[in-house]
Amino acid sequence: MNKLPLQLAEERIGMAEEYSRYSGQFAELVKIQAQFFKDNREKHKSDTATQRAYELTDQGVRMTIIKMKLKAIEKQLSASNTMLRLLENQAKNLY
Repeated sequence: MNKLPLQLAEERIGMAEEYSRYSGQFAELVKIQAQFFKDNREKHKSDTATQRAYELTDQGVRMTIIKMKLKAIEKQLSASNTMLRLLENQAKNLY
């Protein structure tokens, strides 16, 4: 992975845009989840059972997928930050 700092910065911008888009979708699913809990809590013995029932719905599956994508983007951003710091230190002859 021999990328220039500019390329890494551009990738980070793209990842931030993607993260923002997924965060918006996730927020909508949180609203749907809250409504599901309101409508279905009495049908289940516990919040955990209600949560599991929600996770089986199409929106629950989508929410889980988005959560995993957000986590993956966070890891990629962290790796890019590390690489940028390393390149910055190399440029300063500190590495």
